[in-house]
Amino acid sequence: MSTHAPELQTEEPTSSFTPPGGRPIERRSNLSAEAFFSEYALTNRPVIITDALKNWPALSRWTPQFFSDRYAEKMVKFRNGSELPMATFINMVMHSSPEAPAPYWTNAPVQEHFPELMADIDPNLPYFKPNWAERYFIHPGMRSTLKRGSMIEIYIGGNGGAFPVVHWDGLSTHAFLMQIYGRKRYYAWSPEDSAFMYPEGDPPNLSPVRDVENPDLEKYPLFAKARLTTFILEPGEMLFVPSRWWHTAKMLTPSITLSINTLNTSNWQNFKQDISRNGGKVAKVVKHAYLASACLLNQLQDMMG
Repeated sequence: MSTHAPELQTEEPTSSFTPPGGRPIERRSNLSAEAFFSEYALTNRPVIITDALKNWPALSRWTPQFFSDRYAEKMVKFRNGSELPMATFINMVMHSSPEAPAPYWTNAPVQEHFPELMADIDPNLPYFKPNWAERYFIHPGMRSTLKRGSMIEIYIGGNGGAFPVVHWDGLSTHAFLMQIYGRKRYYAWSPEDSAFMYPEGDPPNLSPVRDVENPDLEKYPLFAKARLTTFILEPGEMLFVPSRWWHTAKMLTPSITLSINTLNTSNWQNFKQDISRNGGKVAKVVKHAYLASACLLNQLQDMMG
């Protein structure tokens, strides 16, 4: 099945809803890892780094056609349990529209699905370091969750497709989103606006508001107070989404994105609060003691390089 189709033009969202505006997100180039950490990670401020990926071969190699040609028969499994051959999926991506969006393939670890492509990206960009999520934690559930989040994951979808939920990333990790191909519109809200997002879950990192451009304000009237920051991420740009920042995205063209989650001293307090949320008094005391020692050990590892 042919995957050749003209690149779809960006279709800007239409909405009758005008939310209060949040602070614009800065775009920075030539940003050192040290300046990033002090100005953005430690202050929990988002930023777009425009040249972080400039040396990645993936930027010139990874297109929808590349994946269709090279992995035509590979089965792609979606969140709802359905599966499609890669070539069929990519054909749908290239013909996707807001009226009939293609399925969205999300959160697929590159190392598991395409180990031979790891040479095209750098999972150790200095902005990702230190990443305590990569290290050893005694608790097996915590260890497996953090280890999975510290793996680079791939997302492929078409014009009109969207991430299914407004959320902040689990265990209060930071997220980096790297746009490899196409354009994607992001929607972001500060943790200060959490009371207006109708948070659900344990921890409460999910919002039931689905259509952020035309929300049901009769059902979710407080959402009208949430200050929205919206912007387009261009190919080659990397977005830093800090701990507990609400976000979601909609694709404006065929799109390939990568993500990674990080944990370090800048978001440790939020992480510790999530981990210690449940359990009796004794369990919480044990958790606090373990997490205090884990923090100290990780800081010592950072100092030793």
